[in-house]
Amino acid sequence: MAGLITSDHLGYINQTEPQMATQFATLLYQANYGVNLLGFLNQFKKKTLESDDDWRWMLQGASRKNIPLIECRIGGTAITATSRAGLANARFDLVFGERLFSQTSQIVGEKGSTYPILIVGQPTPEGSNWVYTCELATGDPDLYLPYDDAVAGKRFSYDFAPVEYTLSKKGATPNYASPFSMRNSFTQIRMENTVPGNMKRRPVKFPWKVVNPDTGKEEIKQTWMDYADWELEIQFQQAKNHMLRYSVSNKKADGTYHNRGLSGNVIRQGSGLEEQLDSGNRVYYSDFDLDIEWLTEHVMDLSDNNSTYGDQRRVLMVTGKWGAYNFHKAIKDYTQLYTPLRNEQMIYSVGSKFGYNEGFMEYNAPDGCILSVLVDPSYDDTVRNKIMHPSGHGVAKSYQYDILNVGKVGGEDNIMLVEPSDADVMAYVAGIRSPFSPDNKMTGASDPTDGWTVHRMYTGGVQVTDPSRVARIIPNVLA
Repeated sequence: MAGLITSDHLGYINQTEPQMATQFATLLYQANYGVNLLGFLNQFKKKTLESDDDWRWMLQGASRKNIPLIECRIGGTAITATSRAGLANARFDLVFGERLFSQTSQIVGEKGSTYPILIVGQPTPEGSNWVYTCELATGDPDLYLPYDDAVAGKRFSYDFAPVEYTLSKKGATPNYASPFSMRNSFTQIRMENTVPGNMKRRPVKFPWKVVNPDTGKEEIKQTWMDYADWELEIQFQQAKNHMLRYSVSNKKADGTYHNRGLSGNVIRQGSGLEEQLDSGNRVYYSDFDLDIEWLTEHVMDLSDNNSTYGDQRRVLMVTGKWGAYNFHKAIKDYTQLYTPLRNEQMIYSVGSKFGYNEGFMEYNAPDGCILSVLVDPSYDDTVRNKIMHPSGHGVAKSYQYDILNVGKVGGEDNIMLVEPSDADVMAYVAGIRSPFSPDNKMTGASDPTDGWTVHRMYTGGVQVTDPSRVARIIPNVLA
């Protein structure tokens, strides 16, 4: 059913009979849906902004890096397989796409100190590239830079800047990385429900139990008004979670919006968690095999590349129940290769019998990075996720692994919930009867209709501060 529900509707579906004391429809949100995205994000410090305007954050590129070689030249001509660049201390040119190095810099290629290179001239521009005049920094006149180590694509980095002992004139200059701006928009969602006045205390056939969040105790509800309020809230919470996870930015390249609401004003949608994760690292794996060594390498890459941030040693991997099961099996098989399972930890007593405790949910990688697994029920949602896994067990999304490095970036959590100060709104428009009007007494009404309307509205968004610190490992069936 949807829309306006009256007593006639309830009579039609035989729901107006006296309550059935032995039958309860248990509609506990957490029991049905488990940990949701909003609950996960609330573990971290929330960013609250004063307005609902777009918000920005800054990222700084790395000033220390290696860059690919474009060309190596001798006498202005590109080298060939028979060339010997640097032989007998002869000078040669290296061409790079950036002005990363300077005069007096010593740089090294992929074989490190085997062929140290000293830049002896000021870099000169050539279109969008830069040309560096170089010589080998070695006392061996027979040494030269092999062709295979000086072809396009080979990577070079700065080591240091050696200078003369006496009256040195110049040192290497630092290079700088430009900060760049990231931006996201809030998404605003809204739901409403109208309840007729004669449904105010109408009993229904299916009383249910809910937990009072203030007292933690169960309360029995048995009127249509209670059920309507409960369903509105449950579905609104689901919509909030869907928005925070799945929202796709609808901003056009020119910064405007095409979609307009009933008021004629634009509808703005920001990028949800999924769209922001897609801009990070993304790889695919066989639909049936999860290789722990392969997974470990990706986790190590994710943390090692960002070692300057600190607090990056704990990484959270979010998946569905079948993904968690496959991870458990893979860890179990992998650990048995070199360490026997400790039965005293896995087998426990249950009276005169035994129980078996099993479930690997955390892995300490060789580099000390701890990978923890969180099962998110939304990955197993068969309504939102429609592609089934080839194994026949669950949806394909359940086998996806989203690796969230939830450490700090610039003192803030890398992933956070962002809201304006008036993010969550609940309001009702009272008619001549409302849930708050006393019976048989004169009350004020803002609408002549015999009934009331409950409104729910939420404005919020997600910020993945540094997308390079997250990764998605996706089964091939979703490629």
